[in-house]
Amino acid sequence: MRDDFEASFAEQLAAIEAETGPAVAPGVNARLTETPDFTPFCFGYPKPDSDSGAQHPAALLADLTWDAGSHDRASAMLTAYADDAATRETLLRGVDDESQLAVSRILAILVCAEESAVNVFHHECHRLSDAQIAADHQALREIETEERVHAWLIHAARSHLPVPDDIDAIRRRTRRLFMRVASRDVPTHFARLTGLDSGVCISLSALLGSAKVNKIEGFARLIKHIRRDEATHVKKSRDHAVDLGFNPDQFHECYDLTRSGMVGMLEPIASSFETLGVDPDRLFKRLMRFQESRLAGEAALID
Repeated sequence: MRDDFEASFAEQLAAIEAETGPAVAPGVNARLTETPDFTPFCFGYPKPDSDSGAQHPAALLADLTWDAGSHDRASAMLTAYADDAATRETLLRGVDDESQLAVSRILAILVCAEESAVNVFHHECHRLSDAQIAADHQALREIETEERVHAWLIHAARSHLPVPDDIDAIRRRTRRLFMRVASRDVPTHFARLTGLDSGVCISLSALLGSAKVNKIEGFARLIKHIRRDEATHVKKSRDHAVDLGFNPDQFHECYDLTRSGMVGMLEPIASSFETLGVDPDRLFKRLMRFQESRLAGEAALID
């Protein structure tokens, strides 16, 4: 699958939707009504805006009302991960120690991204005025809820994995990146989010292209689910930035910052990508190619 999200958001999203296929929502597992005991990894975040303000997964599913497909996919994933024994089996069965640590490092970065995104979309929903289109508010709230679901799933997965010795350094680097790309100018902030989210999609696509990753069933299923949602977030964040007045011709400037920051954050764990069968040099070059190609005047990015 082509992965040049910047060249055609709609095309890439359609390809990912075709890959994932429809999900059938199962009955809600009783564990999903329990308040999670996960400690935030990088960023704490506010309670949801639901009537109860509850953060347990069943309450999050109740908030996913705008897109029935999102609700069904999230319900299927949450129910699967609510079974601790089965989740542990799909993450650890036949997986060597180094691969477990590699997965743990990558999930630590992802959960920091999800916690940051929850804050961004929550505060943006509260910033919108009554005069703005209600559908825009609902779309942003849907993204916030999807990010909360991602965070719950990643925390659940991480609870079964070993904690790497360098986890504190990973936390510091990841937190620093997300604070660095923040902007008080709201349109610019959302423009930068498109660079981050599309970079996440590219990184997850690289992982899903590895036979070794796909043998770790629980990890592969999780990142495929996240990639599918993040691909929609790329387009929604881009559209929202433009609606707020951001000049589309300036997106490449945001990518210069976000993508170089992503590569700097990931380089110290390059060996973890190698352990999982992904060439880190090729991935890092791919992440930076938007900047290089646009500066060279190329119209499209094709592998």
